[in-house]
Parts: sequence; structure tokens; C-alpha cells
Amino acid sequence: MKQERFDAIVIGAGIAGLSVAYWLKEAGQKVLILEKDSLLSGASGAAGAFLSPRLGKGGDLQLVTNKAYLFALDFYKKTVPKGFYQKGLVRIPKDDKDADEFEVFKRHFELSYKWCEPKDFPFISSESLKNGAFYFEHSAFVDPMTVAKKLITSIDVRFGYEAKPIYENGFWHIGEFTTKNIVLATGADNLPVETPYITIGGVWGERVDVKTSAKVPVTVHKKLSVSPNIDGIVRIGATHVRDDSRSEIERINQLIQDAIELVPELKGCELVKIYSGHRSAVNDHFPIAGNLADANEAKNRFKPPYKNIKLESEEIPYLSGCYIIGGFGGRGFVFGPLIGKMLADKILKNKSIDLTVSTDRYLVRYLKRSN
Repeated sequence: MKQERFDAIVIGAGIAGLSVAYWLKEAGQKVLILEKDSLLSGASGAAGAFLSPRLGKGGDLQLVTNKAYLFALDFYKKTVPKGFYQKGLVRIPKDDKDADEFEVFKRHFELSYKWCEPKDFPFISSESLKNGAFYFEHSAFVDPMTVAKKLITSIDVRFGYEAKPIYENGFWHIGEFTTKNIVLATGADNLPVETPYITIGGVWGERVDVKTSAKVPVTVHKKLSVSPNIDGIVRIGATHVRDDSRSEIERINQLIQDAIELVPELKGCELVKIYSGHRSAVNDHFPIAGNLADANEAKNRFKPPYKNIKLESEEIPYLSGCYIIGGFGGRGFVFGPLIGKMLADKILKNKSIDLTVSTDRYLVRYLKRSN
């Protein structure tokens, strides 16, 4: 059987896979996306796609998230203007204890904000705003499907395709296709290439769209997010399902009730659609991207205590042309553009991935555990 050759094959059509495919295509690569279901069929399709900064105490996760946030704002505004809504965001403490944390966060926040009170946003319940809130006027959200359709422009995509890569004679073979480079962007699903040192888990979530005349001019976040009203539709999300014995409809009803407590004008809203899916995540909450390593060869090459392994270096025995991207959690549309570009630069220029994001951090942890 004659195989069609591509420069890169991306497995998975969520925001992670679409982002890296976009940057590879922009660099002139012939790219194929293989997806077992449909476009944005998992968590990316269920995402609220809110672009908001991370609060914190100045740690690496906050820094990389906010770098990605600023990059995403600029990227979507220029690349997908019709699906980009820059309406601002009010970020409210969950409770009194969280309000104390917000005071600490102010000292470690590098982006501009305004501190707001009930009088500033009268459509939000005064009880919710009793402790004040951050207001980020540049925050935005995007329409996931509009973004997805733009990113796959001029890219060959095959849906309903279960990809099972095989490496042979210097190439990756997937059915009738062949390539030097594959990218695993399979979200919370099992990886199609054996990778014993990385486990990507999933957190189930649901988001709803409701029809309403409520005047909601900005995104509001307090445990859940409520989007601005665009053409009579407000998106509310999302649930975080871990050992929750309630049914989906019970969770959805609670989600809408919580939204009404936050924005009283939503009372009487009409449920239009429920979206759901598994968000991919790794246990340190950072996104993950890079060249996958041969774990068995690494065991033979390196010796305890593994302190001197240099991440993103040629001394690590990488699998030829095998890359991964994911673990975006609930911030897929924030991380997608920047982490996708990082990985594209790794594939095309062998440019080092940010060490907080690199897959190599997990290889070192695996070696230490295996000792």
C-alpha cells in the first residue's frame, strides 16, 4: 500500500492539537490532523474558552499562565477577530478566606487591574461583591468552534480515524499515512504510544448555554464563570466532577442556580445546550509539551541520584520525531497558542521548551521513583 507523506501528523483535534498544527502549517509544513471523533469533540468543545489571568504568589505556574494569557489575547484578536470577545472580567473571592488571599495576591500580581466594589457592577449581587473583586478590563473569551475552524484552514483533517502509530525504518506509519514527526494531542485519552513516565488524567466538566435577556456586560467569575450576553446567549461553566454522585442534570441545575445567585437577572433563563468532556491534566498542574523520551534507554544511560540530568539536552534519549502536547486543565484556550508555538519551534528548530512545561521534568521524576 502506497503511503501519503506528511511533514507532521497531529493526533487529536482539540485546542492543543489544533494550535501546534496551525503553527507548523504557518511555517510551511504539510500537516495532517487525525481525530477519532469530531472537531473539538472533547473538553475543548465544552470549554467556556475564557481568557483570564492566574492569581497567585508569583510562582512559576502563575508566570507561565499569564505569559500564555497575554499571548493568547493578542493571537485571537489578530487571528480570529470574529470569534473574539474582549469584554473584561470580574474575578470575585469565593468566600471570606479567599478574600484574605486576594489581599496577598495583589502584592504578587504583575498585570494591570482595577479593584471594584458592588457599586461598580450593579448587575452582580451585592452579597457576591461584598469583599470586592479584581477587574481585568482586557480579559476576553472566544468561541471555540469559530477558533477551531480558523485554525484548520488549509490543513488536511480526517475525522473518525483511530490512529495507531508504528515507528519503522526512520518513519512513523499510521495506516495509509507516513511522517517523520507525530504529535500526540489526545487530551485525557490514553496515549497511542507507550509512555510509562507520563500519565495524563482527566477531570469531567459540564458547561451550559442559556437564553436570557439579562444584561451581563462582562465575564463574572466566582467558582464558576458567567459570560457576557452575546445575542441573547450566556454561557455558564463549568462543573468539576470528582467523585460526585449526583446526576448530570442535578449538577447542571446547581450550576445554573449558582449563576443566578451571582447574577440575579439570569432568573428565568432557558437552557439551550449542555456541553461536556474530560479536561486533560497532569499532577503538577503545568501544561506539558516536548519530545518524548525512551524511558528504558534513559534507565540504562543515567544513574542515581539523577541530579545532573540537564533538561532539554541532547544527552536525553528521545524517541525520534515523537512529541506530546496537553495537560492544559481548564485553560486550554489560554495555553493553546503559546504552548503550540513552543512545540512547533521545538519540532522545526530544535528550540528548547520552557523547562516548567517540558516533558523532561516527568522523565527525571520517573527515574527517581524507579530507582
